[in-house]
Amino acid sequence: MVSKRLPRKAKLKERQFVLRLPENQAVFLDQLVDAGLFKSMNDSVVRIISAFISDLDNKVREAKK
Repeated sequence: MVSKRLPRKAKLKERQFVLRLPENQAVFLDQLVDAGLFKSMNDSVVRIISAFISDLDNKVREAKK
């Protein structure tokens, strides 16, 4: 899977795409930004997806044991 051993200052490539969310989910993310948990809606989506992928990676590793 993906290695987490990148240098701290490494700039990862980014790719832009359109994400369509139901209104209630977008409002929820806006509330998290307003509460100061994230800098922006983009930051919230990136961090949530990163956590989700990390969790999936851990489950795959556990299943292989």
